[in-house]
Amino acid sequence: MNETTYYRDHWLEVEPDRLDAYEVMFQWRPEMAPLIAPAELAPGQSVVDYGCGPGMLSLELARRVGEAGRVHAVDLNELFLTRAREHAAKQGLDERIRFHHIAEDRIPLDDGSVDRVICKNVLEYVDDVEATLRDFRRVLRPGGVVHAVDSDWGLLAVEPIGPERIRELFDAASVAYRTPLIGRKLYGLLRAAGFEDVKVQILAAADTQGHFSPILFNMASYARASGRMDPAAIDALLAELRTAIEAATYLLVLPQFLVTGRA
Repeated sequence: MNETTYYRDHWLEVEPDRLDAYEVMFQWRPEMAPLIAPAELAPGQSVVDYGCGPGMLSLELARRVGEAGRVHAVDLNELFLTRAREHAAKQGLDERIRFHHIAEDRIPLDDGSVDRVICKNVLEYVDDVEATLRDFRRVLRPGGVVHAVDSDWGLLAVEPIGPERIRELFDAASVAYRTPLIGRKLYGLLRAAGFEDVKVQILAAADTQGHFSPILFNMASYARASGRMDPAAIDALLAELRTAIEAATYLLVLPQFLVTGRA
């Protein structure tokens, strides 16, 4: 592992097991609709899904923009894009989606060519958030909207694990995140990038069923890779997590910052 670049490297090369886990984690569910509501999506719009992963959000965006609209699904991992294409074809939405493989954090579209840029849980990993936001503004038409959704790992709460052990785990896994406190920074960053009418919402749902527990299992894999935490301690924490889910004593809260700005 190169600790300096791991935050990006672990998205360029995704192991099959982790790829399958993302298929589950990124599934679109109706209760997630409030996460993208501030983007004010409408039929006929042209929308970028920046960091589309296996394409679950892209499919939902394609449904919302309709036959007259277009979704540009952008990612730096070709395997993600392959899976996204397969999902789109199975659901008959492939005509509405264009897939773009990128090698750097730049959208391969013309200036002023899209109505919306949606970026969900991606900005915490990019090389240069300021440059990425400026590129979002570049591709947006005047009056177009950027909508960023992201976590703030300083606000993660997991019970019955407790804050001390979660902090230990996250500190060991922190090499996987470029800007782990991105949520609280987004308002100022969008303002600095020249966006107007910047608005912030914070949504915090309590997961008591284990739906979001793959977040912690991923974090554990990063902690193992870093070598910064005793593997036995990681195993014990994950065992306790599994027991808590089975015993219905588990709870996870990770607030999501929803930040919109107008070009």
